[in-house]
Amino acid sequence: MGVNESKAIDIVVGRRIRNLRLRQKVSQNDVAGHLKLTFQQIQKYEQGISRISASQLFELAKLFKVSIDTFFTDFPADGRQKKSARSLDQLTDRHLLRLVEAFESLKDRRLKSAVVELAEEMARCQAK
Repeated sequence: MGVNESKAIDIVVGRRIRNLRLRQKVSQNDVAGHLKLTFQQIQKYEQGISRISASQLFELAKLFKVSIDTFFTDFPADGRQKKSARSLDQLTDRHLLRLVEAFESLKDRRLKSAVVELAEEMARCQAK
């Protein structure tokens, strides 16, 4: 595995950490306290700047109540991430995550369709 592939994995793992933290409404300070680190170090992990250790990933899995493989799902043995559409677990934008979660909670198909049409129209207006 080359340096670029290693860096790509660090970035994806960092995004998964951020996603879990945002979904569970946990602050970077709370995560830092759990790992006995600074919030700046958590920022570096989330951005893929620093590589997180296996023992720290294990502690995060316990904190977030997920399996440790959550950080590596959709990553085949060759280290290349699948090019499929982003899953909810890969979202790291706080607003996008809130929108997707709210959208998923809608039961009425017509309401869902109306939300999509509204978002598409807003995007078209902004592009003009």
